[in-house]
Order: sequence, then C-alpha cells, then structure tokens
Amino acid sequence: MPELKLRIPDMSCSHCEKRIRDAVANAESAVKSLDLESKLVVIETELEKSKILEIIDEAGYDAEII
Repeated sequence: MPELKLRIPDMSCSHCEKRIRDAVANAESAVKSLDLESKLVVIETELEKSKILEIIDEAGYDAEII
C-alpha cells in the first residue's frame, strides 16, 4: 500500500494521536507511524493525497505533505 508522510504541527498529545488514528482508520487507511515529538505521521492509504488532507482537517488539524 502506498505511503504518505505528513507533518501535523498542532499534534501534541495522546488525545491528538487518537483523533488522527481514528480519522485515518475510518477512511480505510492506516497510520504506520506517528511521532508526537517530531509531529510526523506516515499513513498507508490508497486514497488521493487531497482526501487524506481533508480527513485530517475534518479531525481538527492542519497537515502538510512532506
């Protein structure tokens, strides 16, 4: 499955991590790795990049593709 690497600057705690993981899982994708300290998330997904960014936005976070 293709991977997408994101930086999510506002992600700071376990609550943020859970919201992001749940939002991604609900989109039939998976968080491969998530590091709160570096604010980096790697997502395995078949969805378009724009759709993943939209899903993260709907969860309440700004994200940028890196």
